[in-house]
Amino acid sequence: MFIIACIACAAVSIKMIYKSKNSNNIKNNNAVTSSVDKSKENQVNVAGTKNEAESNSVKQATSSNSTQDKAEVKSEVNNQGVNVEQALVEDGKKTAYLTFDDGPSVTVTPKILDTLKQYKINGTFFVLGSNIEQGEESKEVLKRTFEEGNSIGNHSYTHNLKKLYPHNRVNVDYFMEELDKTNKSLQNVLGQDFNTRIIRMPGGYISRQYYKDPNLSAFNAKLKEKNMCYIDWNAYDFDSEGKWKNSEQLLEEVKSSVGDKQKVVILMHDTYGKEETAKALPKIIEYLKNQGYEFKTLK
Repeated sequence: MFIIACIACAAVSIKMIYKSKNSNNIKNNNAVTSSVDKSKENQVNVAGTKNEAESNSVKQATSSNSTQDKAEVKSEVNNQGVNVEQALVEDGKKTAYLTFDDGPSVTVTPKILDTLKQYKINGTFFVLGSNIEQGEESKEVLKRTFEEGNSIGNHSYTHNLKKLYPHNRVNVDYFMEELDKTNKSLQNVLGQDFNTRIIRMPGGYISRQYYKDPNLSAFNAKLKEKNMCYIDWNAYDFDSEGKWKNSEQLLEEVKSSVGDKQKVVILMHDTYGKEETAKALPKIIEYLKNQGYEFKTLK
């Protein structure tokens, strides 16, 4: 399963395992911990600080003041998520974070939202600015996602890997421009006071580490400067890799990748063509509930 980590004003020490299903994926990374020691391949660059306690000083993603519009106020009330710096800290409780990439879509996202509402839980949606701008219906789906208490993260504007990672190196300035562009799209729909500090890199941050991207240090510095935090995943339904899978197969992938973890961040997709993911979601939720997990969102 894919690595999960974060970077902001503070470091986080966490253990991670990655499972590859084909030769194009990243190979095993065991017991990865955050560190500033760049000589060790399996250590995450955290922009120079190792004090996890400092993460408590990070401010809440969405500002709350009297000028907020209805959507922002409603989200502020309904969605008290967990800072990603604390998401994997073991506390004796089993927690599942349902995350969805590449939306919003007008075909799949509403079905995902219907299920979440039915079970009275929330998820974390890493959206693409280009999909927000598909039309008014897409914007209404985004607004509904936010108003129903779900957390919103930034997944770039285009998801164009060739432009984001030319020559297999992150183009720092271009990547930050895409994040800014998506944030503006979010503000145009959700209100100018909206801001999200959580991002998910297309392909995952771990892929940049695996390829020893020489531009990561500069990218980390930019994220820290803007008080942003990335997070990947440590469980996956594999709805975007390998052969097409039906809902039962997706459920089995989740079961396999969740294993006996206490804290799980599960990657799924709510973009066009992922109807089987929407169909599998109730089964996934039921399985996690039966395993004793509670559901929270990320911020």
